[in-house]
Amino acid sequence: MDDPIVIDTKMHGISAITAAFVVRGERTAVVETGPRNTVHNVIGGLEAAGVDRLDWIVVTHVHLDHAGAAGTLAQRFPEATVAVHEVGAPHLADPTKLWKSATRIYGDDMERLWGGIDPIDPARIRALSDGDVIDLGGRTLTAHDTPGHAYHHHAYVDDATGTLFCGDALGVRLPDVGLVRPATPPPELDLEAALASIERIRALRPTRVYFTHFGPQDGGVAPAGVDEVCDAAAEGLRLWAGWVEEARAAATELDDVARIVGKKAREAMEGRLDDDAIERLENTTSTWMNTWGYMRYFDKKQAG
Repeated sequence: MDDPIVIDTKMHGISAITAAFVVRGERTAVVETGPRNTVHNVIGGLEAAGVDRLDWIVVTHVHLDHAGAAGTLAQRFPEATVAVHEVGAPHLADPTKLWKSATRIYGDDMERLWGGIDPIDPARIRALSDGDVIDLGGRTLTAHDTPGHAYHHHAYVDDATGTLFCGDALGVRLPDVGLVRPATPPPELDLEAALASIERIRALRPTRVYFTHFGPQDGGVAPAGVDEVCDAAAEGLRLWAGWVEEARAAATELDDVARIVGKKAREAMEGRLDDDAIERLENTTSTWMNTWGYMRYFDKKQAG
């Protein structure tokens, strides 16, 4: 079987920060969709790959950079079934609450960043539980619960190649950067669950991991094995948790804590990454957003 095809969604107009993936058996699936306002790039990538029919639109979770274009693609490919975690399914059928929740985070920048989200007919949605299988005909995708980044998160394993699509469960690894960075936005970060999900991914023994942000873990600069990226993902989660805890001892306001954490993050990258690489990382998972996610997590822990 062929390896998955990587399509660059060019999220926010930036290359190689968010991907969609084509998986072909007798039937064809696209895994991840990018945001609605870059769906034309996904459609163009499908056309370039010779795809004129989609049977499945599969998303790891319903955050707008992963599933924002799912409804628009479903309109373009009316024969496709949309596969999503059972907890996330209602939010694709009626995205009102999803959009409202994201607006609390992104404010007046919502339209520029995401371009809206189209609802999906519930009859076309398949709500998946842990272990459910999507049959592509001679090839399957199996859903695995991987909470932490979000409680409605699945990683998918392609049985034909051993590829695992990790969504945000391992964070971000851009091919020209080679550094694994946590993705810990509010409001659902659960550090213990995130670390457990990394170990679950490791235990599945995938041959390769494909990051939504961006591409296979053994590509680009500083190629790494699966165990190495799992180690780096867990180390990054713990490191950022320590930075936020330390900063919270010196400040209480989010902006002040994020400023302290940002200084530590830049010091950690000093000599390893140039300003352009750091800026591209910020466009996938910002210091401010990561810090806010940890602060909510620690606040919830303190509140019991």
